[in-house]
Amino acid sequence: MRNIFGILILTSGLIACGAMENSRYRDTAQLERPPTLALQKTPVNAVIDDSVEPKKQVGGLDEKVVLLDESPKKLVLKQSINEAWRTIGTALRQSDIKITDYEKAKYQYYVSYRSQSGLSGLMGFINKNITEVIYLLTLESKDGETQISATLASNHEQHESSVNANPDGIYDQPAEDSDGLIESLYHLLHDDVKTE
Repeated sequence: MRNIFGILILTSGLIACGAMENSRYRDTAQLERPPTLALQKTPVNAVIDDSVEPKKQVGGLDEKVVLLDESPKKLVLKQSINEAWRTIGTALRQSDIKITDYEKAKYQYYVSYRSQSGLSGLMGFINKNITEVIYLLTLESKDGETQISATLASNHEQHESSVNANPDGIYDQPAEDSDGLIESLYHLLHDDVKTE
């Protein structure tokens, strides 16, 4: 009986405390308010320090890359050779073109490229190893810009990669498509590469 009486007293006490209204908790007029700040507009021709603001990723380099209509085809990247080295590396990692080796001191990338041209593309669809070839991308500094050329890598490089070996272990002579590689690299750099 005592337990029931104690529970009733405790319950009625809690109800009474909750039922009391304390106006000081309802009136917020006396609370401290944050100061009102005047908005500052940035002038239209103001220079913004981009080292403070995060850089946005931009797709493609647009006019910074030019495809030279020569034979063999070449690219010109309007960047210093060190900056171009990083840009080309980034572009290759974002594409289907695989870096197999590189020599930073000579500014050369060895890449595995599968030709996209007509019959080679069809054969590559049937047997992926048939048209995958090792090329040498070479970067050269010219007048503050960087010129990029592609050549078929040596037979030694082709054999080391073993992408052109038949099931019999005989090596096929790879089909030369360095112009196709340069064009693919141009479209990748011009339209798709994500840089900071």
